[in-house]
Amino acid sequence: MIYRIKLPRLGETMEEGTLTTWHKQVGDAVAKGDLLYCVETDKTSMDIESVWAGQLQEICCPAGQTIPVGTVVAVISS
Repeated sequence: MIYRIKLPRLGETMEEGTLTTWHKQVGDAVAKGDLLYCVETDKTSMDIESVWAGQLQEICCPAGQTIPVGTVVAVISS
């Protein structure tokens, strides 16, 4: 199974966010609840947890990049 991780909307007015840190790297095992990355908005900074378990196959957006809500940031396979 392939899971595409998208940048979530963290608030009603959030339109984009900046990925500041990746806590996992390509090839790492990921458990449900593991921290994947940190995203910063104009109002907050938040660590995002995985809702799936598997292996991190791809990081689609590098740290430092500002992206719109809903953009695929990573791919996990189980």
